[in-house]
Amino acid sequence: MLRIGVIGPTFPPIESIARVAKRIEEKGYDSIWFPDHLMGWFPQNIWTPEIVGPLATYSPHTFFETTLSIAVAASSTQKIRIGSAVTEAIRHHPAMLAQSYATLEHLTNSRVILGIGAGELENVEPYGLKYEKVVGRMEEAIKVIKLLWEAKRDELINYNGTFFKLKNAVFELPPLNKRPPIWIGGAGERMCKITARYAEGWLPAVSNVEEYSGRLNIVREECDKIGRKFAEIEKGVYLKLIIDERREECLRLMEEAPLIKAGALLTPAIVYEKLGYKHPLGKDFYPFTDYIPAIYTKKDVMKAIKNVPLEVVQESFLWGSVEDVIDKLDKYRKAGAQTIVLWNFTFFGDSTKVKSSYACIDKVVEYFGDKTVKNSAGTG
Repeated sequence: MLRIGVIGPTFPPIESIARVAKRIEEKGYDSIWFPDHLMGWFPQNIWTPEIVGPLATYSPHTFFETTLSIAVAASSTQKIRIGSAVTEAIRHHPAMLAQSYATLEHLTNSRVILGIGAGELENVEPYGLKYEKVVGRMEEAIKVIKLLWEAKRDELINYNGTFFKLKNAVFELPPLNKRPPIWIGGAGERMCKITARYAEGWLPAVSNVEEYSGRLNIVREECDKIGRKFAEIEKGVYLKLIIDERREECLRLMEEAPLIKAGALLTPAIVYEKLGYKHPLGKDFYPFTDYIPAIYTKKDVMKAIKNVPLEVVQESFLWGSVEDVIDKLDKYRKAGAQTIVLWNFTFFGDSTKVKSSYACIDKVVEYFGDKTVKNSAGTG
């Protein structure tokens, strides 16, 4: 079984969220996800009509607020799951995350997922907050959220942590059915171990199926160590996608489109090194901890883009024809993935490919949906 989800709209008009959510539910998608950003991953200095075409109507830093986006998506749907991909506990105190997502559990009729990670430098330091000890902060935030969600009526809640403290706190909002599942976005070793200890789901962004398999083994080993059932954790993966009816067109976009190569700048330096290259933004560059796109000049970004090798671009994306993508996703499924979340990058390379690329994704969803039905029929 393989469930497919996509990233939802982040910019006006607000009605597009409800429209897209309704459409993908009707087409058999499993889920829709919303990033929690103030700043986007593309420098605004290259977000110009000659590079992005009509997409230049809005800045690359245009984002609706995440929990409100989830609420809007819920308003037009009945079945699909709706999650954050992902939020963090630097800008958001865990008590407020607990309240927001407990409220969304009521609003979505138990379809919301609290996706949480360590956060990104770009969304933190430009806004006067400190980006430090972020993994420990995330782990402690999850403990606080669960402590609040598990509190009994009239219970006074106390917690004395390194980052968060509760003194005679209360949390009285009951669940409609059950508290939202917490999914952790992160593939580092420590994040994998935290997933095993606290999470109901895992949503890492990885470069390839081999990396995914290796990181999943860390989650499995930690589950064995602490005596938790590995099967209790839903295994997801977050992938940047370039798709077209013709594989050659994907190759063209990866060779020629500046925004596609800008997306490959988000690939950590270690991946470049493994392929025999240096990252254009620095030897030890890691996007979550080092990148603030808004401060880069157009000259500097275009120079970096020019130095992104095609081999790295190919490694940075899930790409190819519908058949190629199905084959690659099936490898993730065999490695243990149960849910795939796709960020469609295709139309960043060619703005005319919005409809055609999503039509291709529809075929992928249809394939795995049919496969699930056939497998279920065969086991009856």
